Amino acid sequence: MPAHTELVSAAAALGGHGPAIVKDYVKSRKHEWHEACFVPDLADAGGLARVVSRFVELQGDFLTGGIVLRRYEEFVRDAAGRAEEARVWWLDGEPVLVGPHPDAPGPAPDPDLSAVRPLVRALGCRFVTTDLALRADGSGWRVVEVGDGQVSDLPTGTDAAPLLSALIGA
Repeated sequence: MPAHTELVSAAAALGGHGPAIVKDYVKSRKHEWHEACFVPDLADAGGLARVVSRFVELQGDFLTGGIVLRRYEEFVRDAAGRAEEARVWWLDGEPVLVGPHPDAPGPAPDPDLSAVRPLVRALGCRFVTTDLALRADGSGWRVVEVGDGQVSDLPTGTDAAPLLSALIGA
């Protein structure tokens, strides 16, 4: 767990107040939202430390790369309260499959990938996924997670043919 001074410094870099999200370089604990993911106010150093500590405890040996604090943003939500998210599979910097996020299956969203494409290419990774969420303020799509394509789930009912064809070079 980061030292108290490191947490306060990280919170200050985000403005020192307001809500934030805790994650590591790969995963969040969004299913343990109130205890290990969401920080209602970065100005509450004790609350921040509790959430980070619980996150580290739950991640255990799966903690990857370190702790990340991200400013909380409101995303468009469906009737069940889930953020409208898209998962994009990329091969050699090109999107080969776009579908709904496995946690929020539904109609396939159609995110604008023009700003994301050069960033994915700059990663220099052959096969990755990006999870994008639509911002509630109308300012577009936000990349909320980048992952290793080989461990990213497909939502039930997604036609994997475009992805598989790209992978085998058809």
